[in-house]
Amino acid sequence: MKSLKAAASRSVGMKQGTELAKVELQLLLTQYEYLQSKFSELDVKLDELMEQIPYVQQLLAIKGMGRDTIAGFIAEVGDIHQYRHPKQIVKLAGLNLKENTSGKHKGQTKITKRGRKRLRALLFRVIMPLVAKNGAFKALHEYYTKRPDHEKGT
Repeated sequence: MKSLKAAASRSVGMKQGTELAKVELQLLLTQYEYLQSKFSELDVKLDELMEQIPYVQQLLAIKGMGRDTIAGFIAEVGDIHQYRHPKQIVKLAGLNLKENTSGKHKGQTKITKRGRKRLRALLFRVIMPLVAKNGAFKALHEYYTKRPDHEKGT
């Protein structure tokens, strides 16, 4: 028991390396503060750029849509006025449906995934809070998920 106490007194609270640990911690804190300041600069720049887009205020008015989501959507899609129909954006994201059929065989209907992966991921991440917080999106989700099979076109 005495030898265990003696070994513990020599190993716990070691003094070697504390100076280097302090230097490393200070370096990490400096890097953190630098990154925080860069994020703040990016936030200001993002706000400035979004003010230049005429329809951003309408998008921000949608309950459940945030500034960062809208910025990501616009970054992927560009000017939404260049699209004549919403189905074009659906296809751009690779969310259009494809049915695996051949002759009498009718396979599963799946999304093509032939579009922009980042846009598809962004739309997926944003739809969850929209369905939860926005009554219109919630009603639309319930309509499409709970309607009878004969109304689904299958």
